[in-house]
Amino acid sequence: MHRLRSPKGSWNRTAVYCGLSLTAIMCIDGSRSAVFAQAKPGDGKVALASLQDAFVSIADEVEPTVVTISSSKAGRGAAAFGGASRSVGTGTGVIVRKDGWVLTNDHVVNGADRVTVKLHDGREFTGTVYTDPRSDLAMVKIDAHAVLPAARLGNSDGVKVGQWAIAIGSPFKYEGSLSVGVISSLMRKQLIDEPSEGMRGKLYPNMIQTDAAINPGNSGGPLCNLAGEVIGINTAIQSSQTQGGSIGIGFAIPINTAKFVMTQLLEKGKVAYGFLGVSPTSLTPRQASALKVDNGALLFRDPASNSPAARAGLRAGDVIVAIGGKPVKGEIDLRTIVAQTAPSSMVEIKFVRDGAPKVVSATLEKAEDEPAAGKSKAIDKPQLGLEVEKLSDDIADRINVPHNTPGVVLRSISPNSSAADEEDLTEGSVILKINDEDTPTVDAFKLAVSKLKTGDAVRVCFLKSDRVDGPVRRFTVIALD
Repeated sequence: MHRLRSPKGSWNRTAVYCGLSLTAIMCIDGSRSAVFAQAKPGDGKVALASLQDAFVSIADEVEPTVVTISSSKAGRGAAAFGGASRSVGTGTGVIVRKDGWVLTNDHVVNGADRVTVKLHDGREFTGTVYTDPRSDLAMVKIDAHAVLPAARLGNSDGVKVGQWAIAIGSPFKYEGSLSVGVISSLMRKQLIDEPSEGMRGKLYPNMIQTDAAINPGNSGGPLCNLAGEVIGINTAIQSSQTQGGSIGIGFAIPINTAKFVMTQLLEKGKVAYGFLGVSPTSLTPRQASALKVDNGALLFRDPASNSPAARAGLRAGDVIVAIGGKPVKGEIDLRTIVAQTAPSSMVEIKFVRDGAPKVVSATLEKAEDEPAAGKSKAIDKPQLGLEVEKLSDDIADRINVPHNTPGVVLRSISPNSSAADEEDLTEGSVILKINDEDTPTVDAFKLAVSKLKTGDAVRVCFLKSDRVDGPVRRFTVIALD
């Protein structure tokens, strides 16, 4: 189970109290309506008993489809009595086809040289693994020589905040554990640290948040609705460094995302994603008003050079409102449509530039394969969390600094890094020095960063422009964790 680093600030929860004078008639069919009336003797017990029966029914149907997955790989050290040692991890999976196909998280099984699947009835089978590191999903095939119970998959696009959520899995190796909560939020964008040192954090652009208890070992297990349908795959939790378990903030990959990955893995053994080469963000109401659009995905920077988007003429400030005949309401729509469109497909892109609607066509490319576990690309001193690029004349004009400024422009800041705590250091700042070393080029910046080590207090000199004072040199100190 991935664990997110705690963000700035403190978490709090609002308690809701129900007075004795009112009783809530809960709608088990998932409808949005609720009826409140004067309580009558026994009404509350009847409602609670009905809800309890629903949870019992879900356990009876879904638990037989949930499996415990043990992943092991050879270690470097020697075992206590000779021979090679092995490390073993435990996660969860859910049977999605009766012929023995199991859906789980990629981080549960990737990098293992042996995967064992234990069914609800205790039988164990060795599995063959098909992974997709980009989505953090995987399929495991077992040959049980029998028809297996398979979970029913729901429609995550229909999930609403406040609906019941049921998580089933093997937290801390307690197999078949069921916990209950609600859908806390939708479309959560999370950058989650990888557990291995030097590995790049993984971006999850669209996750379901729930307060159903999810703990280490729940990874890969189902998150279900009150109808017993799987609506997500439990993947990560927000947890304190000391506790290491559930604090009521868990995240699941929507099942509709998993359906696309499942289809590709079943048919081809791998997943091919479309690539457009843009950096989108959802519009704020103020941006939408200024750009004269109702909704869409704003390109907050120029497309990657020589990408399909760059060749089509898209640029920073454009708002994509439709692609491939499908409407784009925001960042998630654009990312999903592009990713799930086959490479080499030509798509029509409708966008708004300076208030005027425009149309171009682009041929999508195949997105680069994401490195598998244990083979992730290292980034320069990830604990600093600064990604920079060359300060071109065009960028200098946009951020209002002189063309000849001897620095590199800050492209992004990792939200889980120490630099994210520096409110004055933002994207678009121009890094002039790291400690006492000038950083006029990207290579110079990388060289300066390569000399840093954990525990350093890094002095950063940078240039930042504002409307009142224009470009002003600024200084901050970043403590490396």
